[in-house]
This record gives sequence, structure tokens and C-alpha cells, in this order.
Amino acid sequence: MRPLDEGFLNLIGPLHARRADNGTYILAWRATADHANRYGVVHGGLLSTLADVAIGMNLARLTSTVEVTLTLNLSLDFISQAREGDWIEAHVELNKEGGRVRLGQCRIVVGDSLVVRGTAVFYVP
Repeated sequence: MRPLDEGFLNLIGPLHARRADNGTYILAWRATADHANRYGVVHGGLLSTLADVAIGMNLARLTSTVEVTLTLNLSLDFISQAREGDWIEAHVELNKEGGRVRLGQCRIVVGDSLVVRGTAVFYVP
């Protein structure tokens, strides 16, 4: 995996990316104490950010010219917890890749354990 160096992501990372078998990028990072609440559980807002960035980045990079994507809707189901020290991965499936409105899904996992399931709608101006 290679580190991503993109503005806001530097504050929550380092995030790493690698190409998945389906052609999308998997985003991942190691959770630290800075990412967790007082109970050692990774903050839901950070997991929301990871889902938003993972889906949006994959939709933006469909062509050789990276397109601006704006989040219209992000829906998440929190299934289980991620904890300090966990290696957390966001796996993306793209549902609608063309046009101005695009759709994607994300599974955030720790190992084989599903932590968050999400769907998003993005707008390409």
C-alpha cells in the first residue's frame, strides 16, 4: 500500500491505498489513540470520513483526469467497533459510474469483521 498525501487526509492518517481485484482502490490505516474515544473505540465520525473519502475518491478517479465529486448523501450502518491498534480497510463497489450523479457502496472492515456498511450519492459538476 502507498500513503496518500491529500490535505485533510493528512490530519486523520496516514491513509494508504492499493488497487483491489475489482479495479477500485482500498483505503486503509492503523487506528491510534488519536482516532479513538475514551473507551479505545474509533470515533464514528472518523469512520464516516473514511467511507466518504473512499467512495468519492474511487468515483473521482474513473478517468485519467481526476474529477471533482461532491457528496450529496452518505448513509451508514455501524455494525461493530474498530479499536485502537486495528488495521482498518475501506472496500468500495461502484454502482453507477457515469453521468453527473454517481453511486457507490463501502464496507469498512477489520480483518474479516464488518464494522461499517455505507452507501453514497455523489454529484460531478
